[in-house]
This record gives sequence, C-alpha cells and structure tokens, in this order.
Amino acid sequence: MARICKLIYGDSEHCADLLYRIGVFIPDPIVWYAIDDMECIVVSPLEYARVKQAVLSGVEVLSYDAAKTRFGLKRLEVTALIAGISAFHRVKSWRVPPGFPLFIPQKLNRSRISFRTGKGAFFPERELKTAGEIEKITRGVRLAERGLAAALDVLCAAAIDADQLLYRNAPLTSEIVQGEINAVIARHGGCALHTIVAGGPQAADPHESGSGPLRPHQPIIIDIFPRVTATGYFGDLTRTVVKGAAPTVVRDAFAAVRAAVAAAKDTIRDGVDGRSAHKAAMTALTDAGFETDLKAETPTGFIHGTGHGLGLDIHEAPRVNSRKSILRTGHVVTVEPGVYYPDWGGLRIEDVVVVGAAGCDTLTAAPVYLEIP
Repeated sequence: MARICKLIYGDSEHCADLLYRIGVFIPDPIVWYAIDDMECIVVSPLEYARVKQAVLSGVEVLSYDAAKTRFGLKRLEVTALIAGISAFHRVKSWRVPPGFPLFIPQKLNRSRISFRTGKGAFFPERELKTAGEIEKITRGVRLAERGLAAALDVLCAAAIDADQLLYRNAPLTSEIVQGEINAVIARHGGCALHTIVAGGPQAADPHESGSGPLRPHQPIIIDIFPRVTATGYFGDLTRTVVKGAAPTVVRDAFAAVRAAVAAAKDTIRDGVDGRSAHKAAMTALTDAGFETDLKAETPTGFIHGTGHGLGLDIHEAPRVNSRKSILRTGHVVTVEPGVYYPDWGGLRIEDVVVVGAAGCDTLTAAPVYLEIP
C-alpha cells in the first residue's frame, strides 16, 4: 500500500495548516513532515523548547544539529535538508499544501523528488471544528463585538452638522472609527487588520475598507474580522448602521437583508447543501425587490456568496454559495447576505453559526439595528 507522505516548509504566522499541526506561532520557515502515522518537525534552537512543549505527544522535534546528524548533512540549507529527509525515508513524492515555495522543486529537479498539491484539503479534518476550536472562534467573535461596541459608541457621540458628522469638534472619518475598533481589540488580546468602515457610495463595494469623512443619513457598513493573538483563530462580524434617519430604500434593504439572514439560518443543518442556504437568502432578497445584476458594468444586488468557513483562516472551507458544498455538524460558517447599489451604497449583516444535526447555533451576540439617533 502506498505511503502517505506530507511536507510543509513555511512559518505558522502565515500557513494555517502548519499552525494547525504545531499549535504555536513560528515567524521563520521550518520543515514539518509526516509519513503515514510518523510526524517530525525540524526547528532552530531558538524555537526548539516551545515547539517541543506545544506539539502533541508522539510528534518528534529535531534541532538543526540533530537533523544534520540524522540525515547526514554537511550544511543545513532547506533544499539539502528536504533531499536528506527524502533519502533517509526513501520518499520520492511529497504532498505539499498550496503556496509551497516553488524554489524547492526547482532546485531539486535533478533529484527525481516530486511535489504535488493533490486534491482536496491538505488537512481535511480542519473543516470540522472541535468543541475547543469553537470556543477559540467564539473568542474571536467576542473581540469583534468589542470592536463594534467601540464603533457604535463613537457614532452615538458624534453630532450631525448639516451634511457631516462631527466627533470631538472635528469631522468624523472612517479612519477614526477603524482606529477605535482596532485599538480596543488589541487591548483585549486580538489583532484586527483591514477593518471595514465604509459609508455611503463606498459601501457599494463589499471589500472597500472605507476612507474619509462619514456622512449622516447614509448606510455605514462595519465589518470586523480580528484574529485572536494567542491562538490564531478568527472572528467575523458585520453590521450596517445609519447615523441619523435612514432613507426609505435603506430601511427596506435592512429589512430584506435581515430576512435573508434568517432564511439562510433556517436552512442550515447537517447534510444540507450550502447552495440551499444561498438560494434561500437570494430568494428573500429578490422577493423584497432587490434584484441582482451580475452582468452590469458595476454588478449590483447580492453579488457574493452567503458565507464561508471560519477558523485559522478568515476564509476557509466550506463555502456557502452557488456551488455544491455539503454542510456537516462541526462546520463553523458565516451567514452574511448583503445588497449593493452604487447610487445609495450597500448593506450587509453577518453572524457566525455552528452547524448542528437539526439546525445551527448562532455564536454572534451583537445586536442588530439600523438607526443611531
């Protein structure tokens, strides 16, 4: 029977698969490999002690010197190390994750060692979250909620002055609100990057982070996706608010998106195809009069999927969109329908849910409302 040989060369700050296996942040690239049930990590003396303490029982951790001796190396350069490991274990083909550095197979092209990404996830077990992982994701969601509370405090304190918002006697900008969100998350053990606070027409672009002055009576999308510093797990949260009086179209959009969230949640349970949840959200929005036109020069309406998996990556399997993806107990996914129209902006609401046998449980506790007086 063919052996299962897996190899990672990377750092766990950026490679979620590596962080999943070693459970500790390493800023510099290291070598991890597994052959069937045997697992080994090669690290520098700088990282040896904490990696040794963090990994599961039975996982071998080798220092550089130990690796040089075992694999008969004169120098400890990564391609020489991988060639030595391959020769020692008589491995001719490695399964590697997406993003594996191209220079390694290029340098080893004469060694007849092959590197392939294979089909499916590198660690399929990452998809279904354990109770401990769900607690870590919940921690990320709570951090996002702290950030949202800080943003709402600023908007509550802001004053409407004609067509502008004033905060502490100066125009209120996206950058000010983003700074307050990110600061409170940092103080509570998280890191928030690229936080979205996009108002008015900027909100019509789902991934526009937002910049410049925020205006009254316009929708402001606040999307926060912090990473818990201690564990690497993400939270995710979106709310849309209006400082002042929302126009009729925005009020209607808010009601429609809220109904779409509920419709998608009502569909999600073990064994359901994610397409059903996406269709439920799309139908709720279309029935409310919010049509989608993906062929327009600037696509409008509900122009993205209903959700995505959440864990050590902010976007991971499964996806909840128009492609087949069977949801299983233990999947943690976002539910985030939205609508986007350049003439008035956009509106999105996002919760995080855990898929269960008979339905889904919502991890998000943040309130949902539109107008801030």
